[in-house]
Amino acid sequence: MSKTIFRELLDKEASPALGCTEPMMFALGGAITRKHAPGKVLRVDMVGCGLMVTGVQAVGIPKTGGKTGAFLASAVGIINGDADACKEVLHNITPKDVEAAEELVKNAEFTLDMDNSTGKQVYFKLTLTTDEHVATVIFEDEHHTWTYLEVDGKVLVDNRRPTTEMLIPANDVDWNEFTIENIYNWCKTADISEFGRAKEAVAMNKILAQDGIDNPRGIQTARVLMDNIESGFVAPDEITHILIWATAGADARMGGSDYPAMVSTASGNQGAMVVMGPWACAEYRKCSEEDGYRAVAFGLLVNTYLKYLSKEYVYMPPTCSCAATSAPASAAGVAFLHGLSPKQINDMLCTCMIHMAGVVCDGAKPSCAFRMFTSLFGCLEAMMMAEKGIRATNGEGFVHNDIKGT
Repeated sequence: MSKTIFRELLDKEASPALGCTEPMMFALGGAITRKHAPGKVLRVDMVGCGLMVTGVQAVGIPKTGGKTGAFLASAVGIINGDADACKEVLHNITPKDVEAAEELVKNAEFTLDMDNSTGKQVYFKLTLTTDEHVATVIFEDEHHTWTYLEVDGKVLVDNRRPTTEMLIPANDVDWNEFTIENIYNWCKTADISEFGRAKEAVAMNKILAQDGIDNPRGIQTARVLMDNIESGFVAPDEITHILIWATAGADARMGGSDYPAMVSTASGNQGAMVVMGPWACAEYRKCSEEDGYRAVAFGLLVNTYLKYLSKEYVYMPPTCSCAATSAPASAAGVAFLHGLSPKQINDMLCTCMIHMAGVVCDGAKPSCAFRMFTSLFGCLEAMMMAEKGIRATNGEGFVHNDIKGT
């Protein structure tokens, strides 16, 4: 495996997505089945695992003015979702579409049930019944990957796999090559032309974060912090600047922002934090754009590294990876700009792991942004500790000498 693995992983694991993954998936299910089931909509029956059912209810649906709910998410997908746009299925939705979707919810029968028996961290099934056809789509393992499609009793797609064959990208990676030190060296020395995806990520996620700063989206973690700068309770220092910009995107996204995010390893929230933490640091320190893009790429690759190490739960771990991997990865991008060595970054990451250990993922919701803020604050402290040679040692809990072992 050559060093192009880093470029390949940047391109593979960073991609645009509009809205939180749960309402996106419900809308995509509606759009896909609608393509195959024209006619008057009679019923929309949905079944999902716990995290999907709880997650879709609390976060805002893009293009709806922040409205929420599984029924509306699937309905707007049925009305005018673009199934071919996949993770940006809602990009064409208009206010009239939202009105039509609300009427559909009133006039058709919508049901939603929970099923955790599949053993899948991501599982969602939607059946659309019209006066002419019946279509069923099933998503498994990833929010944008439908593995089963049936129309009028005929199976068109069946790529379902048992839990024992769950997607494990870690099995395809050369871990002798994919190391913190090698990621660091590549981000330091590769030609700037290799960092196009990082540049795209900054452009996209900065707009999303600005929306969270300018508007009362979600739980408003970033805006409350800014308000307290104005009151004099919080200092306008570098850490505060990083925390605001790294958290604002999650505020916006959970609040139903109409702007897409560049995701990091299947998560838009994580992409927002991993990208904007280092970029905010670069802006505050007046670094060059090139150094900023290198730091962002480093953060994105570190997040992929940490999530891949979770093996079978790489895309939907039982723990809160927004806090447990994206915050440390964002802080790693900041550390990159502060000149910490690969060893110091390794030590920082090990200390970071004890901060949010065991925090479960209890579904998508506005307060995800607050949890991410809390974690990033601790990770930046871990960075300052590592700079002075202080770290959690291998005699403390599950911490190992290196981050891979941890």
